[in-house]
Amino acid sequence: MSVSDTAKSEAVAGDTRRSGFQNFRSILIGRLFAALSIWLALVALTKMSDPATVGLYALAQAICIPIAETAKMSLREVRSSDTAHAYDFGDYMGLRLLATLAAFLLMLALGIVQSTTGAMLAVIVLYGLARCGELVSDMIYGLFQAHERMEYIGRSLCLLGPLSLLLLVAGYWLTGSLVVAVLGQLAAQLAVLGLYDLPLGLKRARIGADVFFPRWDFRAIRSLAAQALPLTFATLLIIVALYFPRLAVEHELGLTGLGLFAAILALAMAPDRLVNAMGIAASVRLARHYAAGRRAEFTRLLWLLALGVGAGGLAGVAISALFGQQILRFVYTDAYAQEHALLVWLVAAATLRGVANILRFGVIAARRFWWLGLQNGAAALVAIPACFILIPRFGLPGAGATMVLVFAVQLAIVLAALAGALKTYPKQESRT
Repeated sequence: MSVSDTAKSEAVAGDTRRSGFQNFRSILIGRLFAALSIWLALVALTKMSDPATVGLYALAQAICIPIAETAKMSLREVRSSDTAHAYDFGDYMGLRLLATLAAFLLMLALGIVQSTTGAMLAVIVLYGLARCGELVSDMIYGLFQAHERMEYIGRSLCLLGPLSLLLLVAGYWLTGSLVVAVLGQLAAQLAVLGLYDLPLGLKRARIGADVFFPRWDFRAIRSLAAQALPLTFATLLIIVALYFPRLAVEHELGLTGLGLFAAILALAMAPDRLVNAMGIAASVRLARHYAAGRRAEFTRLLWLLALGVGAGGLAGVAISALFGQQILRFVYTDAYAQEHALLVWLVAAATLRGVANILRFGVIAARRFWWLGLQNGAAALVAIPACFILIPRFGLPGAGATMVLVFAVQLAIVLAALAGALKTYPKQESRT
């Protein structure tokens, strides 16, 4: 590491050293606020509209979220594991802005192709713009994460979630227009980005001696993109596995079927943000444990997280099997309660996904990025034929079974990746 890199690390560490519990608590609160707000927005739409309107909202998500998630290129994960400071933050931001522009153009093109009315296109475009704003905020979160100041991420999410929920609900309640409701979400995203994320990100970059604004060093950007390619490819593949079933449901069962599936899926996957919060809070420490050869600390932290996620998931499956119909009737309406069997399938899938995702942070810490591509590629290969076979034959429960198969494959491969990483564990650094 160069002298300037060492000075940067010391400056950041001296200013921002916080315990793992503090970081976890901060990101947990923010993720819970965000997850609850996203879910309540969907609940509000189910109460104020019909499943077809919910299906239109879910269609905009099915088009825009896969593109936005792929455009992230997992740069936050690459940044958090970059213990040698090979790239400056400005390189990450430059690459992220280029990816954001490409993402919006693709969203717009697919929206034009998919839309049958002007209102449908407007919903897709506005939702896509909101996701592009989120891409910029996410990269700033990467700066906060590298400085181990998770409370800034938590506060941003605590601002964004309720504000987005409030404007979406108010927009639909006042006008009965999904276009106005999604416009409210876009306004909330831009407000938090402009008034909180950008100013605080600039301040933190100065403290850490980072270049905050994008650096257009295209040699560095190309090199960074090449390093992020395995994770980008992995993200693209898992997005296919996650969102192809939604498109297949819309094709077979229409917007109403998609609305039912999306709402129940959102309920089942609600703990996903909690799992990601746990992984994000632990990611930097996992990377340091692995790089320093501290095998016992690495495995202990990772397996404790996985056991906690698995136990919670099994409890969720039991509750869904016993009380799924009552839960769906209370949360949504009678139309959704009729699909209680789907809830059991999806909670089981969410449990497998949660364990796989928490273990995924161990694979990232070991920088075994291509394993994630293999994991998600296998999931995509399972998802596509399963959708063609199970959804036409069994309807919505078939879509739930597809999700279980997808995440079972993911978990099996991530376990194999960790086994390989532990076999070639680096030697422990000398403490002298």
